[in-house]
Amino acid sequence: MLILLAVIGTAVYLASCWLWPFRACSRCDGAGRFRSPSGRAWRYCHRCNGKGAQLRAGRRILTYLGNTRDRGTRR
Repeated sequence: MLILLAVIGTAVYLASCWLWPFRACSRCDGAGRFRSPSGRAWRYCHRCNGKGAQLRAGRRILTYLGNTRDRGTRR
């Protein structure tokens, strides 16, 4: 029963990563920028390049698996 719940939970997480591949940046909290040390100007976040979003870990796994399948087939 516990294994079945783990499989279902993993499937739901991967489906949500497919639908919503991005998460808010952990450094700038999704703003894409933050105040400079002087407090007078804005700076872009270096972790997300000012976009405010990063790929989720599950989406990276799905992309890797898709690329592995594509590299393994010839046309």
